[in-house]
Amino acid sequence: MKNKLYICAVVALMIAATGCEKIVVLEPKNSITPEVALGDVDGYQSVLISVYDRMQSYGYYGRDMALMGDALTDNIFTVAAQAGNRYATVNLNTRNAHYGIWSNAYSCVNELNNIISGIDNLPNVPASKKALQTRVKAEALALRGLVYFDIARVYGYEPTKVPTTGTNANFNKSAVLRLTPTKLATDADLKPRSTIVEVYNSIEKDLLASIAAFTSLGASVPTNPYRVTQSATHAMLGKVYLYWGKDALAVQEFDKAMAPAISFAKLSTAGNAASDFKKVPHPESLFELNYVQSVEVVGVTGSNDGLFTYTQPTTTNASNVATFGGQTVSNELLALFETTDDRRALIFNSRTGTTSTTYNWANKYPGSNGAYTDNVKIIRFSDVLLMKAEALANQGLYADAAAIVVQLRTNRNATVVGVPVTIAIIDYIQDERRRELFFEGHRWFDLKRLGRTITKPAQAPSASALLATDYRILAPIPSGEISLNPALPQNPSY
Repeated sequence: MKNKLYICAVVALMIAATGCEKIVVLEPKNSITPEVALGDVDGYQSVLISVYDRMQSYGYYGRDMALMGDALTDNIFTVAAQAGNRYATVNLNTRNAHYGIWSNAYSCVNELNNIISGIDNLPNVPASKKALQTRVKAEALALRGLVYFDIARVYGYEPTKVPTTGTNANFNKSAVLRLTPTKLATDADLKPRSTIVEVYNSIEKDLLASIAAFTSLGASVPTNPYRVTQSATHAMLGKVYLYWGKDALAVQEFDKAMAPAISFAKLSTAGNAASDFKKVPHPESLFELNYVQSVEVVGVTGSNDGLFTYTQPTTTNASNVATFGGQTVSNELLALFETTDDRRALIFNSRTGTTSTTYNWANKYPGSNGAYTDNVKIIRFSDVLLMKAEALANQGLYADAAAIVVQLRTNRNATVVGVPVTIAIIDYIQDERRRELFFEGHRWFDLKRLGRTITKPAQAPSASALLATDYRILAPIPSGEISLNPALPQNPSY
């Protein structure tokens, strides 16, 4: 992101702790200590920018959280020969082929803990920096809530979806809750995993505290969504409540998130659903990570690992560049669209430079920021709308839920005839989420949180569906973490 240019040397000196005790002990003889570096608000903001940069990594939001959820399910058919075998085992749900965010997420957590625990104690903060001091802490609290939510949903179950049968029956372990900074090896302790509800309570507390801090600054509409805002934090909290089964609270938060007084985002108008994915930022983004091609995507990094290279055909894409494209739109996903639906224009059929066989490709990552470079949309307006519709339907407010779906489909030039106003709207919303949010990483988490079977593309005959009780629903914790801390414990059957 553009803000990377403002990172000062302190970021390299921060001590990052994972869920266990992988502490980097730094020799201070030729460097400044964190206590000196974090002597003013700007120093804390530099650490905050470091967290955004960590989230940009391809193993976190830069690729996997944005795309793997589709490859693990039925939205993507991985053509291994075109993909250089990238995601090939993911598409087959092979053992251990899963999200691997643990270490990076806990590095984010430790840096956020340094901010949250220390920034209020700064002496002699000038009046001109008071608002920034509050904003940095508000962002840090929101990001800690988001990161823990990611850990919780990757490595644990949702509060109301713990299986009662199978190998993982009654397994209620979630994240390791670390809420204070680990600066030295002597600070580290072997903590066990907290329960699902304990982690959700902690996430809720962080997001509520963040909202309170943002609110104290007064209502304002951000000029861009490149850093977490009050609007995005309300949306995050609503999402947490939806996963938690607290639907009435979720609706309240979604309404606050979309309030014009604080929201940058607007629903794309009819005819623009496809073209808006070429705009920077996306007009619907409440929060997106901004990538600067000349800073973040250099050398072979973007051409090997970026979202563009995973999803575009090699040499026959609009930029005529080589890719490892192989993550193609499954036939089942394509069949969900009417020909008049604006979102259908985000899918194109093409051969590649290495085969005459044609495949269906998604154009949500067209290199809008330069070669191989696209922003990652973490929360979009349409996602919030559909989550609100789901929360209403869960309360039996079927007509209200249907009205939201009609609003969205009208803006997508999709027919609204037949949108159900009965209990059938619950399944319809999930189909609509699939149409709206494909190749944005949501499909896996939607099926998982609802306790549904993970279906697979018919084009992959060697892939088989995963029941909600299958141990592979949870990602494995890195083996090195288990070796260091037997108290975790590992997820069952790994």
